[in-house]
Amino acid sequence: MKILFIDESGTHTLDPQKLDPTFPFFVLTGIIFENEEYKKFKREIRSLKREIFGTEKIILHSLELTRTAKAKQLELKILANPEIRKKFYESLNEIINAHNFSIIVFVIDKKWYEKQFRENPVDPYFLSFSFIFDNYEKLLKKTEKGTIYAERRNQRLDKQFLLAWESTRISLSDVRLKKLKSQNIAAPHIVNKSYENNGLELADLVSFRLSRVVQKKVNKPVGNEINLDLLLNKIIAIGSLPTDLDLKPLRG
Repeated sequence: MKILFIDESGTHTLDPQKLDPTFPFFVLTGIIFENEEYKKFKREIRSLKREIFGTEKIILHSLELTRTAKAKQLELKILANPEIRKKFYESLNEIINAHNFSIIVFVIDKKWYEKQFRENPVDPYFLSFSFIFDNYEKLLKKTEKGTIYAERRNQRLDKQFLLAWESTRISLSDVRLKKLKSQNIAAPHIVNKSYENNGLELADLVSFRLSRVVQKKVNKPVGNEINLDLLLNKIIAIGSLPTDLDLKPLRG
């Protein structure tokens, strides 16, 4: 069984009033684990949490990890200590390097997209999810089971996500729909952010790290973030709109 975890960086709104001029992109990232590999990954991530934070009942969330002074989870404030932060990221990088998983990413330049499709544009989330699901589904063998997880956000956004799922499913050919049925991929699981959902934690961390590359930000000093090279080796598909968007750094 292959498990797909999905998370995004940036918002998929095209409202000019809500567009962040410092990050006018939408980045959707999919992380794919084989079930047995995921079990091993979970054990090591939880062990890392206990070692660094004294408990596994904390959520690894990119914004809190990078802005420790504003972290709502008090345990994360310990990362303000440079030595502890270095130890955390070195251990996290070792775990990422030691486990087999695949990454699929889709990037939309919302400024370009909004100008190209001013009337009734297709939702960026739908386009991004369709690309990720298409590549994920092709990895599954004919009767191999598949499961999809996404983070619960709010009622409106969750409905939009399920609509993206239904639209993607309906657009498949009869042959692929038959294969989909044999794989028993039902509607995605929308779950609350939790210290137990380690695949979604990883999807958050990876999506945030790749979004920094999209923004063309320089790498932080060693010991302050996930090693980009470790992720580049695991990327199996990259898509973008416009199609000629410069994503050379993501291609290694």
